[in-house]
Amino acid sequence: MKRFRILRNSKVLNPEILSLDKAYATNEIKSKLKKDKIRYRIPNKKNAKNPERIVPLKPFRWTVERTFAWFNAFRGIKTCWEFKLENYTALFQLAFAFILFRMARR
Repeated sequence: MKRFRILRNSKVLNPEILSLDKAYATNEIKSKLKKDKIRYRIPNKKNAKNPERIVPLKPFRWTVERTFAWFNAFRGIKTCWEFKLENYTALFQLAFAFILFRMARR
């Protein structure tokens, strides 16, 4: 639970609804989100004893998957060859700039 941290009163991160996958469907995480008054949308695991009813939202997972596919088109990002985090971050920023440039040209 120490790795999962919510930044309170932050200008950067103040989510209204937090969408997570099934790996985060634990009582500990859900109670932390409820305590911090953050609504969440986490699918139930198959073996859940008391599954919560999830309010359906518009599907947006395809936009995330498409973005990952765009990033995977760059060889340096798909397979991390860099030893320093700064270099890998720079590659991500460069790839993002190329993606935005392609979108702007349309």
